[in-house]
Amino acid sequence: MNIRVNDIPKKHRTEVFIGTLNDNIQHEVHIWEPDSLEKAYKLARKIERKIMVARKPTTHNYKYRTVVSPIHSPPTRLTPKQLEEKKAKGLCYNCDRKYSKGHKCAEKKLIYIDGEEEQEKEQEMSKEEDIH
Repeated sequence: MNIRVNDIPKKHRTEVFIGTLNDNIQHEVHIWEPDSLEKAYKLARKIERKIMVARKPTTHNYKYRTVVSPIHSPPTRLTPKQLEEKKAKGLCYNCDRKYSKGHKCAEKKLIYIDGEEEQEKEQEMSKEEDIH
């Protein structure tokens, strides 16, 4: 379920996001004092990757003298328009398969929904309409 709230100050949005992070990530993000939601998001992902690399042992293939590290795919960025298109077609936001109650994606991945861009366009259009 998506709930869209338009009038939350940017600083508060950033603080809410940071507050939802795991304690170990939250602490490090606070230290860096990001001044936007996007910067907080990117910083949290970097910190998460650092923690995951430290936790996960690498796979060694001594026969071929190689070391294989797990690779995380970057988050998928969806605009409000893309969300509406997927919703209209009845598709899952993550995997593009038909969505139904109890649906589980085969592959887990992170989705970043960028609503600010759309809001700014709407505000600009309403200002233009006020002028005319």
